[in-house]
Amino acid sequence: MGIVKAEKLTKVYPSGDGVWDIDLEVQEGQIFGFLGANGAGKTTTIRVLLGLLHSTSGKVRVLGEDPLGKKGIEKRREIGYLPGELALYEKHKGIDLLDFYAKSLDGKAPYREEVMKALSFSGKDLNKKIREYSRGMKQKLGLIIALQHKPQLVFMDEPTTGLDPLIQLEVYQLLKNYVGGGGTVFMSSHNLGEVEKVCNRVAIIRKGKLVALEDVEELVRRRVYSVQFSLSPEPTEKDLREVGMREIKIDHGVINGKLAGDPDAFLRKLLDKGKVQDLSCTRGKLEDVFLEYYRPEEEAE
Repeated sequence: MGIVKAEKLTKVYPSGDGVWDIDLEVQEGQIFGFLGANGAGKTTTIRVLLGLLHSTSGKVRVLGEDPLGKKGIEKRREIGYLPGELALYEKHKGIDLLDFYAKSLDGKAPYREEVMKALSFSGKDLNKKIREYSRGMKQKLGLIIALQHKPQLVFMDEPTTGLDPLIQLEVYQLLKNYVGGGGTVFMSSHNLGEVEKVCNRVAIIRKGKLVALEDVEELVRRRVYSVQFSLSPEPTEKDLREVGMREIKIDHGVINGKLAGDPDAFLRKLLDKGKVQDLSCTRGKLEDVFLEYYRPEEEAE
């Protein structure tokens, strides 16, 4: 059984918003990415998995237990959590807050120094009042709180919010090291570049419903490419669709368009149509694949 498992998880608010029939499973040792636009239902799902919200229906197991049952509540000691909307006791020093959370776990903070080093967070920083911290510093402190006791599992809601790009890279390496040491990460994000760098598997949620659950490698294989070329004799738009192109534009013999999937297969089919000239092919970003899951409904509206 997975370390995190949801079966037909549904949470509906009085407003009618919520999540419906979420099925997912996270294996031990994974960095699992939970992706969606803002408001898609990522935070609601995480809060139900943590036992911070009751589900309307469905079944949830985290570390093998119902998070709202007695054993599930005891298991919370083995879980770390970085919320998306981080609220801290700003009149206290950073070190006081870290020690406060450590004392709730028998004073254990075996991973604190390693996390601080990875985030370039110094002892001097810890001795400042939290109200003096920048947004990025507060986010770093939240990461330390979530990881300092070296939990078996950590949930992170948009973990790199407010961090500069260099520190983001350090966070990615930190998470890989943590997983290499036996941990598991469940992280929500709307940053596809982030997910591509660190995650093994990904779920995509759209308006409260799961629309994809795949290995990141599979998503990468389905990248969208931008292509430009000329073909003699000049093809029709129908010819170009037959070889796998879409969003086609032809201007004075120059053909532009998008291609999803294997470019090798596209080129072989294209060469059967005629002589190819001045071909350029630019690999798209994972964001383009993500948008494929959002585009159909938007085009229909």
